[in-house]
Amino acid sequence: MNKTITEHSFFKYIKCPAWIARDAEEGEAVQDTLIEKLQNEGLIRETELELLKGRRISEVDLDDIDEAAVKTLELMRDGAQTIYKGVLTFGEWVGRPDVLERVEGKSKLGEWYYVACDIKRSRHLKDEYRFQGSFYAEILAKVQGVRPIQGYVMHPDGTVESYMLEDFYTEFKLTLDSIEDILDGKREAHFLTSGCKQSPYFSECKMETRECDDLSLLNRVWRSEVGALRDAKIETVTQLADASMDDLKKVSGVSMDRLYFIQQQAISLSDNKAITLGQIDLPEEDGIALVVDIESDPLRDLDYLFGVLVVEGEDQNYHAFLAKDPSEAREAWEQFTNFLEQYEGANIYHYGWYESDVFRRLGEKFGVSDSVKRMFDEQMIDLLVRMREKVIFPTPFYSLKDIAKFLGFNWRTAEASGLDSILWYQDWLDKGDKDALQTTIDYNEDDVLATWYVRNWAMKNAV
Repeated sequence: MNKTITEHSFFKYIKCPAWIARDAEEGEAVQDTLIEKLQNEGLIRETELELLKGRRISEVDLDDIDEAAVKTLELMRDGAQTIYKGVLTFGEWVGRPDVLERVEGKSKLGEWYYVACDIKRSRHLKDEYRFQGSFYAEILAKVQGVRPIQGYVMHPDGTVESYMLEDFYTEFKLTLDSIEDILDGKREAHFLTSGCKQSPYFSECKMETRECDDLSLLNRVWRSEVGALRDAKIETVTQLADASMDDLKKVSGVSMDRLYFIQQQAISLSDNKAITLGQIDLPEEDGIALVVDIESDPLRDLDYLFGVLVVEGEDQNYHAFLAKDPSEAREAWEQFTNFLEQYEGANIYHYGWYESDVFRRLGEKFGVSDSVKRMFDEQMIDLLVRMREKVIFPTPFYSLKDIAKFLGFNWRTAEASGLDSILWYQDWLDKGDKDALQTTIDYNEDDVLATWYVRNWAMKNAV
């Protein structure tokens, strides 16, 4: 059994502890380099080097871990200012921070020591980043005799955010102990979450959870709620669906309103039927409505495709505004927003928070007219938000794919996901694959069609 712990172990543990167990038992799943980058929320090499431009960089460009660790230590002893893609090892620990930066201070190396920084695509400091930074600090303490006080993350705009490692130390140590226990053969009770979707073993996780009729199949249920239900001897979805009022009253720490809601989820799952709890606040459309969906390449911090479905009565027309090259990102945005301006006053439908976040961010970056900004501020309709508390679906997750597929919509590429879209776009950029580019556009068109399909279902069944 492989007992190596890396910074990725913390990411995997947060997303799905079973990921670590399966890797250890079956051998770590070999994945495409780009997929690993996406999972670890990094950027491609060219983008990272652009962010580091102006620094005196020493790159460790070696595939063999042992050779890379030796080279990294040589550079640290020589006092290299910025080490890019270095490798730190201690026993079965292997850390690969994006950047090691020299700072003044005494250590076993001399009158300097090193701090670690990862380059991440998120603009927020996430727990997994802090776990990884704490792990680097733990190895650095062994290698150079000094444990850094702060960890660092560089965001896609080049800003560097610091955090105090001591504030997170206890949580880090507990998590490290849990990972080591898993590698020693201890198995944690499985709990299905959206994080499991990132694992290459997701289909196995989902199947195992369904076979056990586990309560974690309930959408957005808390671990504490599952614990309270189990303490009351309600241990499966079927048991919860069949529970009487007296049974529910034995559950402590969960309000009756909440228990009623999650019991309805259990009934929905058991019967494989949607349950409508109340009216969804959606407008009747007697003019033109717009549906939008965005494709993004997080490896380049790039939003490359803005898809718009224009709906007028029975007529539906799709329009794609595409950056065929990263240099065309501003032009694609301007074409998209100029197009929207023709439909001032139209409602803009989307599914989930992502589109609103991108519109805000790109509006700040590239600018946007007052009329389109008003559309973004006042006319956006998030179907997920409008539906979530009013309709219960018999699915553990409420993504557009999960809900639209349950309702009967089919994508042209059946098992495709946002990850596939990124890889298709990569094939276009790397190989000039026109078929891959067209598949990306078709996939985006299916997304807006699916969004409108869900909206129409809601209008007929829950308004």
